[in-house]
Amino acid sequence: MSRFSDLDLKFIPHPYSGRVKNLDAKSAIFRSLNHLLMVRNGEKLYDESFGIGIQDQLFELQDFISMDSLKTDISDQIKNYETRITLQDVILTEDRNNLTITIEFYLNSNPQELITFERTLLRIR
Repeated sequence: MSRFSDLDLKFIPHPYSGRVKNLDAKSAIFRSLNHLLMVRNGEKLYDESFGIGIQDQLFELQDFISMDSLKTDISDQIKNYETRITLQDVILTEDRNNLTITIEFYLNSNPQELITFERTLLRIR
């Protein structure tokens, strides 16, 4: 399997070498998943189907059908746009004022380790 890395978007140079450091695989995937969740449909130029726009769905009525639809949207987006991982499960947990999204996956470069990404979104007006 090939190894991948992303640049740190803070662009803080290393104190001795002066080079911008690379992110490791896990941090790069976490950043990519967070980006995929937060970008609204049509917000990315030339690819209107990219993104979920989870913040638009926070104040919608949360019933079984809408939660299942959201889970399917997340799974489909990850399968289409994040080819560096193998998706295991997407778990949505709703509390009164927040929504927790848990994504379990394997890195294609290291398929033995199950990694969990968790993002909690708060409903604040």
